[in-house]
Amino acid sequence: MIAVLLAYGPNSVVIPCRIFESMEDGRTYCDPLFAKAGSGPLADSSGGIRYSVDLESIEDEEVSAELFTSFYYGCGGPYRFILKEIPFNEKFVPFDLD
Repeated sequence: MIAVLLAYGPNSVVIPCRIFESMEDGRTYCDPLFAKAGSGPLADSSGGIRYSVDLESIEDEEVSAELFTSFYYGCGGPYRFILKEIPFNEKFVPFDLD
């Protein structure tokens, strides 16, 4: 198992943006990063950790620059991130652009 940070955006878009060796490593990275954007960790119904933050509405781009190689939130940015464990060779994101 590994841990992955998923960015959730409009229209059911889910983008994996970080991979960690463990949930502990993920929390060590994500908790302070999302605290900069005013979001603390919350338990999620998926069994992971949720960070609720609307990066599109934050003027400081430091968190966005830390998570993505490039970003443009013209049609809506991520509003929720979930850190969760996933097994190898199993699907873990939907595909629905409607």
